[in-house]
Amino acid sequence: MARKRPRCEACGRGLQPCRYNRHHQKYCTRPDCMRERKRRRQREWHARKRREDAAFAESERARCAESNRRRRAAACGRPPPGPASAAVSPEALAEVVAGMVSQLTDSTDPVLLAASMRRCRERGRRVAGVAAAERPW
Repeated sequence: MARKRPRCEACGRGLQPCRYNRHHQKYCTRPDCMRERKRRRQREWHARKRREDAAFAESERARCAESNRRRRAAACGRPPPGPASAAVSPEALAEVVAGMVSQLTDSTDPVLLAASMRRCRERGRRVAGVAAAERPW
Protein backbone atom coordinates (compact mmCIF):
# COMPACT_ATOMS: atom_id res chain seq x y z
CA MET A 1 0.00 0.00 0.00
CA ALA A 2 1.34 3.44 -0.95
CA ARG A 3 2.13 5.93 1.77
CA LYS A 4 -0.12 8.91 1.98
CA ARG A 5 1.59 12.23 1.24
CA PRO A 6 1.46 14.78 4.04
CA ARG A 7 -0.77 17.81 3.62
CA CYS A 8 0.21 21.45 4.05
CA GLU A 9 -1.38 22.96 7.18
CA ALA A 10 -1.95 26.28 5.40
CA CYS A 11 -3.40 25.32 2.01
CA GLY A 12 -4.30 21.64 2.50
CA ARG A 13 -2.57 20.50 -0.67
CA GLY A 14 -0.19 17.59 -0.67
CA LEU A 15 3.44 18.50 -0.16
CA GLN A 16 6.70 16.89 -1.07
CA PRO A 17 8.64 16.96 2.23
CA CYS A 18 12.30 17.81 2.35
CA ARG A 19 14.27 14.60 2.78
CA TYR A 20 16.35 16.10 5.62
CA ASN A 21 13.44 17.58 7.56
CA ARG A 22 10.61 15.18 6.76
CA HIS A 23 9.44 14.60 10.33
CA HIS A 24 9.14 18.35 11.10
CA GLN A 25 7.79 19.83 7.87
CA LYS A 26 4.17 20.92 8.04
CA TYR A 27 3.97 23.57 5.31
CA CYS A 28 4.70 23.52 1.60
CA THR A 29 7.09 25.92 -0.12
CA ARG A 30 4.49 28.12 -1.81
CA PRO A 31 4.96 31.81 -0.94
CA ASP A 32 1.49 32.17 0.62
CA CYS A 33 2.06 29.13 2.82
CA MET A 34 5.48 30.37 3.91
CA ARG A 35 3.93 33.74 4.87
CA GLU A 36 1.24 31.92 6.84
CA ARG A 37 3.86 29.79 8.60
CA LYS A 38 5.84 32.90 9.56
CA ARG A 39 2.68 34.70 10.75
CA ARG A 40 1.66 31.76 12.97
CA ARG A 41 5.19 31.35 14.35
CA GLN A 42 5.38 35.06 15.24
CA ARG A 43 1.93 35.02 16.86
CA GLU A 44 2.90 32.01 18.97
CA TRP A 45 6.18 33.68 20.03
CA HIS A 46 4.39 36.91 20.90
CA ALA A 47 1.70 35.13 22.94
CA ARG A 48 4.32 33.09 24.82
CA LYS A 49 6.43 36.20 25.49
CA ARG A 50 3.40 38.07 26.88
CA ARG A 51 2.60 35.15 29.20
CA GLU A 52 6.16 34.70 30.49
CA ASP A 53 7.58 38.24 30.61
CA ALA A 54 5.66 40.76 32.73
CA ALA A 55 7.74 43.75 31.56
CA PHE A 56 7.12 42.86 27.92
CA ALA A 57 3.39 42.45 28.58
CA GLU A 58 3.22 45.87 30.26
CA SER A 59 5.10 47.59 27.44
CA GLU A 60 2.79 45.94 24.90
CA ARG A 61 -0.28 47.11 26.81
CA ALA A 62 1.07 50.66 26.80
CA ARG A 63 1.94 50.45 23.09
CA CYS A 64 -1.52 49.15 22.19
CA ALA A 65 -3.24 51.76 24.34
CA GLU A 66 -1.32 54.55 22.62
CA SER A 67 -2.12 53.08 19.20
CA ASN A 68 -5.82 52.91 20.11
CA ARG A 69 -5.77 56.55 21.27
CA ARG A 70 -4.25 57.66 17.96
CA ARG A 71 -6.72 55.56 15.95
CA ARG A 72 -9.73 56.89 17.86
CA ALA A 73 -8.51 60.47 17.55
CA ALA A 74 -8.11 60.01 13.79
CA ALA A 75 -11.61 58.53 13.54
CA CYS A 76 -13.08 61.57 15.34
CA GLY A 77 -11.20 63.97 13.07
CA ARG A 78 -9.02 65.35 15.86
CA PRO A 79 -5.26 65.48 15.48
CA PRO A 80 -3.54 62.77 17.53
CA PRO A 81 -2.07 63.94 20.82
CA GLY A 82 1.60 64.75 20.55
CA PRO A 83 4.24 63.44 22.91
CA ALA A 84 4.26 64.96 26.35
CA SER A 85 6.55 67.95 26.21
CA ALA A 86 9.21 67.74 28.84
CA ALA A 87 10.32 71.15 30.01
CA VAL A 88 14.10 71.32 29.90
CA SER A 89 15.66 73.30 32.67
CA PRO A 90 18.42 75.78 31.78
CA GLU A 91 20.84 73.78 33.94
CA ALA A 92 20.11 70.58 32.01
CA LEU A 93 20.49 72.43 28.72
CA ALA A 94 23.83 73.87 29.85
CA GLU A 95 25.00 70.36 30.79
CA VAL A 96 24.01 69.02 27.37
CA VAL A 97 25.81 71.85 25.57
CA ALA A 98 28.88 71.36 27.76
CA GLY A 99 28.84 67.65 26.96
CA MET A 100 28.55 68.31 23.23
CA VAL A 101 31.40 70.83 23.26
CA SER A 102 33.45 68.37 25.31
CA GLN A 103 32.81 65.67 22.69
CA LEU A 104 33.61 67.96 19.77
CA THR A 105 36.83 69.29 21.29
CA ASP A 106 37.78 65.91 22.76
CA SER A 107 38.60 67.57 26.06
CA THR A 108 37.57 66.94 29.67
CA ASP A 109 39.58 69.79 31.20
CA PRO A 110 37.08 72.30 32.70
CA VAL A 111 39.29 75.31 31.93
CA LEU A 112 39.73 74.37 28.28
CA LEU A 113 36.06 73.47 28.06
CA ALA A 114 34.97 76.89 29.42
CA ALA A 115 37.29 78.63 26.94
CA SER A 116 35.88 76.55 24.08
CA MET A 117 32.31 77.37 25.15
CA ARG A 118 33.13 81.11 25.25
CA ARG A 119 34.59 80.90 21.74
CA CYS A 120 31.49 79.02 20.54
CA ARG A 121 29.21 81.62 22.10
CA GLU A 122 31.10 84.48 20.48
CA ARG A 123 31.10 82.72 17.13
CA GLY A 124 27.36 82.14 17.43
CA ARG A 125 26.82 85.84 18.10
CA ARG A 126 28.89 86.77 15.06
CA VAL A 127 27.07 84.29 12.85
CA ALA A 128 23.70 85.54 14.04
CA GLY A 129 24.80 89.10 13.27
CA VAL A 130 23.83 90.39 16.67
CA ALA A 131 26.22 92.39 18.83
CA ALA A 132 27.10 91.03 22.24
CA ALA A 133 25.47 93.99 24.00
CA GLU A 134 22.07 93.27 22.42
CA ARG A 135 21.93 89.68 23.71
CA PRO A 136 20.16 89.04 27.02
CA TRP A 137 22.61 86.34 28.07
